Amino acid sequence: MSSGHQGYNSFLNILPCGTRGNINYGDEMAVRSSTYITDLLREKEDLDKHLASSMKVLSVEDRKLALEEIHGAAPADQEEPIVVNQRLGEIESHLTKLKTKGSAYDLACNESLDYVSNRNLSLMFLRSNRYDSKLAAEQIIKFFELKKFLFGAEKLTRDIVFQDLSAEDKKSLEEGSCQVLSNKDSINRTILLFVPGLRSPVSVESEARARFYLLMKTLKKSDDTQRRGIVAIIYAVAEYQDREKKGVGASLFARLATCLPVPWAGIHLCCDDFKEYVILRAFVTLLPAFVKAKFRVNLGTHMEVQYALRGFGIPAGSIPISPTNSAPLLQNHSTWCLQSAFEDNRDHPTVQKNQLNTRPSTPSKRLAEVSSAESMAGTTGEGLSHESQVNPQAGDALLGHGFRLNPGNLKLHDMIREIVDHYDAAERKGDKMIISRKVVEAFKASGSRFLSFDGNTRSWSIVNDKVARNKVAKAIRNRRRSVEAGNNNKATLSRHGTP
Repeated sequence: MSSGHQGYNSFLNILPCGTRGNINYGDEMAVRSSTYITDLLREKEDLDKHLASSMKVLSVEDRKLALEEIHGAAPADQEEPIVVNQRLGEIESHLTKLKTKGSAYDLACNESLDYVSNRNLSLMFLRSNRYDSKLAAEQIIKFFELKKFLFGAEKLTRDIVFQDLSAEDKKSLEEGSCQVLSNKDSINRTILLFVPGLRSPVSVESEARARFYLLMKTLKKSDDTQRRGIVAIIYAVAEYQDREKKGVGASLFARLATCLPVPWAGIHLCCDDFKEYVILRAFVTLLPAFVKAKFRVNLGTHMEVQYALRGFGIPAGSIPISPTNSAPLLQNHSTWCLQSAFEDNRDHPTVQKNQLNTRPSTPSKRLAEVSSAESMAGTTGEGLSHESQVNPQAGDALLGHGFRLNPGNLKLHDMIREIVDHYDAAERKGDKMIISRKVVEAFKASGSRFLSFDGNTRSWSIVNDKVARNKVAKAIRNRRRSVEAGNNNKATLSRHGTP
């Protein structure tokens, strides 16, 4: 079925029962449905014209560059240190002129000039604006205004970390409506996936805070990502349409897209209904002209849109939604969340827990519903993975007695401490197994291993994932018993007095 027929059938499905096919225009409901479709088509045409007119304001060179970027044919920017330093100096001059008394940027300067003028922070904005120092300075001003709006003035001069997110923010993050894909495109660019159908029933502000955190975390992790750019896929096919919120928050999400230093290399809307395109009107119209030039709509079924993405350098299988099984695979995303929480706790130990979230959020329903087949992925069988000459590293977890104070074991203990409440809150055994698996995946993703010593061969071996999961599950239970014992001792002392 062609994309055009697919879109037409989607419009027919909007009609109430009894009005499809040969419409009786004497029927009031049918007339309303017909009018609705006509209005929807008109809005689509208006949006098409708006995007076309945006292309006209670009130079021929910019149009060519936009086409190269959207099709994955543009190489990463080659930075010249002398030019970069010159542009960074220009940013400071522009900011001095743009700063107004009482603005969020002004407050940030008064709080910590070191943070505001940090070279790495300024460089992110310079890269996202194609080395235009004036545009970079203007975006920095907008960035601090948005940051103040979302997180308050007290967090203006430090990076937002996982502990800053409220329970609702974390729920939105974990549900996977916005996630970083494990695969990259044909020229090694990071791919962000937005799934409207996975949006949580939380406030738009919570969604925005979760996305702010994810986007900034992704950018700060890699200079290569900042230079090559990020490809976004908005996946609204079939059950992943924005049926619940119907585009609510589009304007705020557009602020995120334009105020954060994200170098958008392309934005793809994948849908099987033009209604999703119209829903995004507020988002699309607020994008800069150069970004609008890289906005594309791919219409069709799961298989059709994923096939279309291949023409833009996005490999088949990149999206964790199979054409034959549309259940979202959140395995990589949940590992990303757990790993990010661990890294932030390790790197920012002095950050206090958000007062609105003194207890960590429980695992999301969708994470708990990951199939048992997927949850067992990576299991290689009982026992050890025999690799020759395995030498323990500082970050490895050493199984057995006498290694409790090993740096890798302490690292694993810190990760377990972060998720023990999640484990207790899980009601089903399968949910607890999933949490144990996530810890193993996050630990391994950080470059660490689980090792066991064989007394007979006097050598170390890497244990398989099943053994590692059992080790983690046991450690979680031991941690819980330790906490309970400590609480009981405190209760006894409070009753009888401290000796």
